Amino acid sequence: MRLLAILLFAMACPAHAQMYKCTNERGVVQYTDKPGPGCKEVDIRPSPPISGTLQKPKEDLGREEAEFRKRQIDRDASLAEEYKAQAERCGRLRRELALLNGSRRVVRINERGEREFMDDSVRDQQVANYEREIAARCP
Repeated sequence: MRLLAILLFAMACPAHAQMYKCTNERGVVQYTDKPGPGCKEVDIRPSPPISGTLQKPKEDLGREEAEFRKRQIDRDASLAEEYKAQAERCGRLRRELALLNGSRRVVRINERGEREFMDDSVRDQQVANYEREIAARCP
């Protein structure tokens, strides 16, 4: 039993390797595990993390995945609502523009219930406003 322990220890000793940085006469650098002329010992210990501390691995990845998927679903629902509102707004703008560009005179009902015809200058100004808003906000 003692012999087995000595053999295992003897086999484990060469596992601790040392690295050497060797530079030849032409300035070419080589790394090797055997020392030679022009070789310097190199420290091959791992460098610590930038933060200075090792982070503990996260245990509950399933919960984090579920939270991430919930955030994605919420974001997608929010985007869908925004797209729907934008489509409704663009549809309303296009209907108003079509009404103003029609060949008939535009009539509005005032607060007393009387019909008022829209002036051509006001009509042209509103057409320009609707076209500008459609160009800026609608696909």
